[in-house]
Order: sequence, then structure tokens, then C-alpha cells
Amino acid sequence: MKLTARASPVLSLEAVAAPHPHGLFSLAAALGPDFGLAIIFLAVLTALVAGFGASFVWKKGPILVAGGILVSLIVVAFARRAPAIVRGAPDAWHDFGAAAQRIVRDWAPFTIIMWAFESMETYTGVIRQTGIDEALYRMDLRLFGVEPTVWAGRFSHPLLTDWMSLSYGLYFMLPMAVACALSLRGRRHDLRELSTAVILQMGIGFVLFLLFPAGPPRFYPPLVHGGFSPAHLHSLTGLYEAQQSVFDTVDPLRIRSAFPSLHCSIALLTLFYSWRFGDALFPKRPRLYFWICLPLIVSLWLSTIYLRHHWVPDIAAGLLLGLTSSTLAPRLRRAWPRARAAARAL
Repeated sequence: MKLTARASPVLSLEAVAAPHPHGLFSLAAALGPDFGLAIIFLAVLTALVAGFGASFVWKKGPILVAGGILVSLIVVAFARRAPAIVRGAPDAWHDFGAAAQRIVRDWAPFTIIMWAFESMETYTGVIRQTGIDEALYRMDLRLFGVEPTVWAGRFSHPLLTDWMSLSYGLYFMLPMAVACALSLRGRRHDLRELSTAVILQMGIGFVLFLLFPAGPPRFYPPLVHGGFSPAHLHSLTGLYEAQQSVFDTVDPLRIRSAFPSLHCSIALLTLFYSWRFGDALFPKRPRLYFWICLPLIVSLWLSTIYLRHHWVPDIAAGLLLGLTSSTLAPRLRRAWPRARAAARAL
């Protein structure tokens, strides 16, 4: 009788090292990095509410934009399937329901993070109540010998103020254009990576707001009372005045949420993803959106000084935050599918 050896299963190093896929591991695998990080954000908000009382925000721009995009994409999904629904095609309604579910899954983290972040921003200054404005001002003076926001006043012109206000106001719309294109083209995993990067930068940024509360130069008393020349900027179209009125009305707590500059952070993140995912907007010219964004984003960075919104250390910290977020997000994306695969093996 011939004996044959029975092959034994070979365990890979990854299989041995991987944690047992159950409990929190399975939950994290199912949620993905974007939703997982958004839930962590909600847990932090819950802790702040428990410790300092409820303070929620509902109607601020980023929340309305993210929620509006979610609803609009569902409407587009319905419009695409409306002819089949009218004809009574089998499973037409089921197809629309599945599409709507995918959209909600992909865009819910964006909407949640915008609401949570804007609500949590009202808590800046409760942990460390003394701002670091004077330290930032002195740092600018040591670096440049003059306060850059004061020096930039010599270039003030109503048309330039209009341009700077426009570029500053586009900080959130530019990356959302990439996100919408990815969603419409069904590139869900790319969209989730972008969402993860945005959530990372907002999470880290909020922690820094708590630890280093700071306001913009335009609110710093020594500059407000005789430092700036001209004392007030003016625009030709009134865009700057309207923009500042909105900022000061809906976000009076910017006196504690300037370090780091999230405008600079998300602008750098936009450049990173417009280079990587620009083909979602222009398939035949995948770098076109990057080159469209580049002058707008450079203007946005300059506008933070010209419009007196940020100190130079705010900008440096924002750029470092954007670089960190755009570096970590792809790595999380590569790591998380292995967790999902392990969870599916249950």
C-alpha cells in the first residue's frame, strides 16, 4: 500500500500576526476608516457635551453644503433611473434604493464630520482659556521683522480684496468638486479615501484648537487699534464685506480657532487629490483640474495674510496638517481592506 503525505495548511505571517477578527475589529472593518473616524469624532463631541453642556450648530455653510450634496446626488440617482421606473421595469425601484443607500453610506461621514466639527468648535477655549495670540504675533516679528498682515496692507486695493475674498471662500468647494465627481463615477473607495483625509485633518485640527486657542490678527487688539493701515479693507463688489459679516455672525468663536489654518490645510489636501483623482472630472486631461486649482489655492494661501485671517505659524501648521492627512489617508486605505477581508472570513 502506497502512503502519501497529507499537505498541511501553511499559515502566512500576516495570518499569524493578524488579530482575531471579532468584536471591535469586525466593527471597524465593516465601518471603514472614514465612518470609523467620524464615530470617534462623535464620541469626543459626546464627552464635551457631558462635561460642558450641549452646544450644537446646525445651519453653518459646510454642514449645509455637505448635506445638500448628499441630497442632490440622490436626486441625480433618481433622475437616471426615472425612465425605467416610469416604464415599470423590474427592480427599478430596488436599483434606485440600492444607489441611494450607497450615496448615503459614502456621504454620511462628510455630513457627520461637518456637523460635529462645527459643533465642537464652539468648545474651543474651555480647556485652555488663555490664547496664544501674543506668542504668534511675537513669532511673526522675530521671523520677518514686521507683522506680515500689517506689511500686506500696502498692497490693498478693492479689486485685489475681491480676488482674495473669492479664493478664500472657495476652500471647501474645490475639494467637494473632486468628491462629487468620484461619487458620480462610482469610484467609492477613492471617495472614502478623500473623506478619510478630510476627517483626519479636522480631528487633528480640533485637538490643536483646544490646546492652542488663538484668534486671527484682525481681532488682535494692538493691531486693531492703530496697527493696520488701512484700518479696514474694502472690496469693489462688496464681496469682502459680505463674507466677513457672514463669518463673524455664524462663527464668532474664530477668536479661538485660528491655529492651525484649516483653510491652508484643506487647500493643500485639494492639490494632492486633484493631482491623483483629477481624471474623475476630466478623464482625457487628468491634470487639468490640478492646474485650475493651483492659482486659486496659491491665492487662498496669500489671502490668509492679506485678509488678516492668520498668523504665519497658523499657515505653517495648516500646511503640515494637510501634508500629514494626505499622507496618512492612503495608508489607511491600503490597510483597511485587509481588515474587511478578515472580517468577512467569520
